[in-house]
Amino acid sequence: MKIQTVISPIAFDQIESIEDKIVVVIDILRATSTITTIIDNDAKALIAVKDELSARKYINDNYLVGGERNGETIPGFDFGNSPFDYKKDRVRDKTVVLTTTNGTKCIEMSSNANEVIIGSFLNLAAIVRYLKEKKKDVVLFCAGWKDKVNLEDSLYAGAVALKMPKFDKDDSTLLCMKAYEISKENLFETLQDSNHFKRLKNKGVVKDIQYCCSIDTTDVVPKLKKGLIQK
Repeated sequence: MKIQTVISPIAFDQIESIEDKIVVVIDILRATSTITTIIDNDAKALIAVKDELSARKYINDNYLVGGERNGETIPGFDFGNSPFDYKKDRVRDKTVVLTTTNGTKCIEMSSNANEVIIGSFLNLAAIVRYLKEKKKDVVLFCAGWKDKVNLEDSLYAGAVALKMPKFDKDDSTLLCMKAYEISKENLFETLQDSNHFKRLKNKGVVKDIQYCCSIDTTDVVPKLKKGLIQK
């Protein structure tokens, strides 16, 4: 069994035989952390779409619609991309539509994989447990920022891989593992030097970053099936 890490979406096409692999989509700040929260808060399902226009088609059609571009809430949507927007009393038994700058695009790119699951620090142990049980090759797909490598997604890929010693790893995975080993005791502090931390800090959402750095607060594994992400 093998683990490959895609540290930028521009390298995703290099993965061969994707239909035989499990893809873990990673967008720590904030899409996959928010999706994990939405599913943990008992939403019926989530529909991830890559562009704003596709998301707008769901407005006024009994869906809750959330989204952001460049970190800003899209005007006219019910929510942005903050996990704090999606309280249980708002999303329970509802279908949520979400579009984000980076993460939702990667979910759509992965749709031909054997399975697509959503990874965050919030459900780290659950993701690792799921992958070990499945015993398939794994692709850790980091969304990055506008096709650029980012620190937080790479660190999460390293965290997953470190907990899976029986899997062979490619060099990208080994790089992420080394980075996580150095920073795992002070994850939030490490991210303060990152570009995306600074970007979000300027928008006043440091509490979102702190939340997204919380480890193992839920055991849900959001999974894509026939266009819907569910438990």
